[in-house]
Amino acid sequence: MKIENNSENTPNRGTVSTDKIDRKWIDVNIPCSTACPIMTDIPGYIQAIMEGDYKKAYLINRLDNVLPGVLGRVCNRPCEPVCRHGRDGLGDPVAICYLKRSAADFGLEPIKPEITPNNKTVCIIGAGPAGLTAANDLAIHGYEVTVLEQFNQPGGMLRYGIPQFRLPYDVVAKDVKSIIDLGVTIKTNVRIQDDAQVKKLKKKYDAVILAGGCMLPKSSSIPGLENKGVFWGIDFMIAANEEKLDVPMEKVVVIGGGFTAVDCTRMAHRMGAKKITLAYRRTKDDMYISKHELEAMEAEGIDLSFLLSPIEIKSEGGKVKGIRFIRNSINEDRSITPIKGSEFTMEADTVIFAIGQKAESDIEEARSGKQVDNFFVAGDFRNGASTVIEAAADGRKVARDVHQFLSGIKGYQDIVHIAEVKETGRKRDDDFIPLQPMDETPLYERRIKNKEVETGFSEEKSLVEARRCYLCHYNFQIDINRCIYCLACIDVMPVDCIKMAKDVEVTEDGNLRYVEAESWSEVEAITIDNDKCIRCGNCVRACPVDCISISKYKLEVIERK
Repeated sequence: MKIENNSENTPNRGTVSTDKIDRKWIDVNIPCSTACPIMTDIPGYIQAIMEGDYKKAYLINRLDNVLPGVLGRVCNRPCEPVCRHGRDGLGDPVAICYLKRSAADFGLEPIKPEITPNNKTVCIIGAGPAGLTAANDLAIHGYEVTVLEQFNQPGGMLRYGIPQFRLPYDVVAKDVKSIIDLGVTIKTNVRIQDDAQVKKLKKKYDAVILAGGCMLPKSSSIPGLENKGVFWGIDFMIAANEEKLDVPMEKVVVIGGGFTAVDCTRMAHRMGAKKITLAYRRTKDDMYISKHELEAMEAEGIDLSFLLSPIEIKSEGGKVKGIRFIRNSINEDRSITPIKGSEFTMEADTVIFAIGQKAESDIEEARSGKQVDNFFVAGDFRNGASTVIEAAADGRKVARDVHQFLSGIKGYQDIVHIAEVKETGRKRDDDFIPLQPMDETPLYERRIKNKEVETGFSEEKSLVEARRCYLCHYNFQIDINRCIYCLACIDVMPVDCIKMAKDVEVTEDGNLRYVEAESWSEVEAITIDNDKCIRCGNCVRACPVDCISISKYKLEVIERK
């Protein structure tokens, strides 16, 4: 174990650990942060909200995931399904995403990091979440960063592929401005589309990152695609967002099962369509969308039809009149088999194919997705269509690769800050607070095209929801050398989290193993199961010999010189 005393900076006997056991503890005991692709300090910012410090909550998000206002609205929330509060018998997961939005709504302020210019230049192609995150991180390291964006506004899919009723333009603009304020230059209406242009950039800049998104629709070969009334999902959304889509539509069928497909159905609703159907080749459980997106779509009257594959666009006089489907069955291996003789036609005057996007492939050096000289590839262009948080995480990863390449550092290292505390601030009663519902625009106003549907938590509701968090970054431990086995802690524990243990061992990979003892003669230790602990502190207050400690864990990635 390598631990450096850091008591001058952390009054509560703080330490910095590189022990793999401490690092493993974070992965095991803070499941929300572990599930987040960019490892946001989720319990850290939720506790800040619980304490009423929205500026601190915003700052944690701003430094960790760069786009708090955006992600507080459109993140796909991989953190919430793994939240311990959502386990059987414990209620619903904490509204982690909504609380991120609250941090941005009530705590947004300019960040002012100390930046020392290093006189090196980086060009980033694409101002989507991957490019913006890379620009942010490199600017903080002192690089002169220039971002080239093909559209007339930065944001990529955030600005053009997501409707304003989910993500207003001003929210994107605020998050982008926070990055520009670091000294980043963004040049719009600049399109880089071939190897010759890339070679010029590689000579001009010390490093170039291609962070373009997947803006081309995946194609289909079914007959009838050339008819009037057929759209590709991403093209439909871009045209609608740019106010360039003025076509009458009554019966709309959207093909697909992802976020873009759902957005297309809801946009069609706002454009006056009378009947809207989403048709997906698999089942509802296979859809790659969040539960709340599905609920919003259904609330707005969109019909859902599953296990359908399109086989032909029916037309009359060059205009769409319907779409022919065949029904599918799902096999044990999750593959799809069309059912012979099950074909039928669904009436439609508008058909939208939202079956995925792909990156352009005209730049030869980008096809491998790997570094070539001083040229790097990030985000969706490298990995394929992904979520906003996944793209941002990859932007950070590539920014670190660029920094290592240009600065000569050896790499990066995870360290764990550990600080002893006396209280967590949680109370047992907090466990019984129900999930706070998001306030929404009423259904009768949902036809207003750009009116945001989810209106955000109030400060009061944010404080209440934050109290539900188990604050899993706190580690409760019993000093067995001081424990007198009085059972006072067990008597006051509100859940079954303290055990009499025998055969205690710590494995090489950092796991604590023990067998629960059945009699006092077998007891080797009293141990706290942090996976079940609700961080209420009852045991600490009850202990007569002060042998139970609370430590707060926080992960940081530092450079290896």
